[in-house]
Amino acid sequence: MIDLRKPQGRPQQRPDVDTARVDLLLLDASGEHLAVHDEQGRLTCPSLILDRPGGPHHRGELGALVRELARRQLDLDITYIGLLAADESGTAVRLVVTAVLRTVPDGSRLRLLPVGEARARRRDLQHGEHLETARHWHEAVRCAPDLGRRIERSMRTAVAFLARHRAEEAGHWGWEQYLGTDTLGTLSTANGVLTCLHARAGGELAERALQTLRALQNDDGGWQIRRALIGSDSDTSITESTCACLWAFHEAGHRPESEEAVRRGLAWLRERQRPDGGWASADVPGQQSLVFATASAVRILALYGERDAVARGVQWLRDAQCPDGGWGATAPAADETVSSSPAYAAAALLALRQAGVPVTDHVITTGCEYLLGAFSPDRPEPWESTSFTSLVDSRRFARMDFRHFATPWVLAALCECGYDLSHPVVLTGTLQLLRLERPGGGWRSTLTAPDITPIWAVHGAVYALRTVLDSGARNLAPLVLSAHRDAELRTLSWLSGGMIGRRAAAERPGHVWRRRLTTVWLALLTVTVALLVLGQLGVLRGLQSESGRDKVLAGATTLVVTVVGALAPSIIAEEYRIRRSRARAGRDREGLE
Repeated sequence: MIDLRKPQGRPQQRPDVDTARVDLLLLDASGEHLAVHDEQGRLTCPSLILDRPGGPHHRGELGALVRELARRQLDLDITYIGLLAADESGTAVRLVVTAVLRTVPDGSRLRLLPVGEARARRRDLQHGEHLETARHWHEAVRCAPDLGRRIERSMRTAVAFLARHRAEEAGHWGWEQYLGTDTLGTLSTANGVLTCLHARAGGELAERALQTLRALQNDDGGWQIRRALIGSDSDTSITESTCACLWAFHEAGHRPESEEAVRRGLAWLRERQRPDGGWASADVPGQQSLVFATASAVRILALYGERDAVARGVQWLRDAQCPDGGWGATAPAADETVSSSPAYAAAALLALRQAGVPVTDHVITTGCEYLLGAFSPDRPEPWESTSFTSLVDSRRFARMDFRHFATPWVLAALCECGYDLSHPVVLTGTLQLLRLERPGGGWRSTLTAPDITPIWAVHGAVYALRTVLDSGARNLAPLVLSAHRDAELRTLSWLSGGMIGRRAAAERPGHVWRRRLTTVWLALLTVTVALLVLGQLGVLRGLQSESGRDKVLAGATTLVVTVVGALAPSIIAEEYRIRRSRARAGRDREGLE
């Protein structure tokens, strides 16, 4: 264990200055290891003795002082991050700060403990309650300066990736689901258009693909899924595919007033709303309304201002919410075995927000709580992906296997519900989504083989990154760090207020005036006694002498005695207070050491 060495040449301690102990939660540069002393199963933090916590309490001064004391007392090179907690007892103050340990000095008995092990041994870890806050703060400081550029770069790379994997069939441009052939898929082409538009990269690629969607529209106004059905092909119109195509037209700026394909698609979607207010994937006898199909329809109709159908769909989604705050593939009333899934919860929240449901509504707050609770930072995909198979053509027994890359949609939903990168879950989820990007562009999901990049994963990731980016400014550093800075300022304000309040309590105006009156009374009493003594000694009679020399000596003596008598009580009282304060400060310091 590193000894706590007292700095040499320390200036004499002032009586009005408290002493403090500073415990350091030290993370390495990667944020994956914690520097601790491991002694007999107890994990303790390195500590400093801080002599001058007084004065301005802004981050710069406190950080510089902690860095200097860490170098002098512990021979450690650290980068200060911030103050986590403070505790005051009498005149003693204890601070907990987090910092980055640049290097471990030779001969140090500090152990770099993996964060996972530190979590598992939280009960043995000193200040373990602050570990996650320290990690999130460390991650925010490390990634904030470059995060905006990383997001923009990933979106540009995704568009370039799609441009390289564009398919062409019979003169039409578009994309296939797994980006491996020249066959065109309706839903895949819509996803490709949306990816380009979310990345602010329209142009010929998006416009030619929109022309393909016009050509692929069914006579009834809906859109089919051409290549990705299970069992058999079918040209039946499907809710999810129709919604994706209408979304692509909306993002491109096409409205029903000027775009016939949009008018026909909206009419098909309105007509397919079921009596209960929900939507199924297709017109199949006996099929129940589905959460994802209903959420997709509500969201798209809300984009186009279809209020009546949206209101009924919103009520269906409210009724379909599970007791834990999430949503499953179907409504719990229709299927008692249904369990919540982050993908369906995200889709429902996005639809409800697009429909104008406020973020303070109970259905929104409980849905967000479910998503935050489902977050698993130790998994590559922090929210579990899912898939659902539904019958879309009973005559041909064609089924649709719809796969949901949950992580990006959850991030988008949280941002639409008022969260942003200042929340550690959103920040960590965004960073993990960026890490899932494949070399050269594109994303994969655990629902596919490792060497396959589906276009729906690319679209989901780019949409989430755009939503995250739009939730804040281009310079994301202040936003990412704002929650931590606010927490630090609150802690510093509490610490400063506690110190000032304690001293103010010790110097209450009533006590001050009583001391002053006592001092004046003692001064008058001392002067009176001194004059009486001078009278007894005959000094005062010298003032009546005819000799000028005797008068001067008597007057000077009387003046000196009077002044000394008046000042002596005040000087003695102040000296007593100084000595008492020094003695108290010395006892507090011994207790800290």
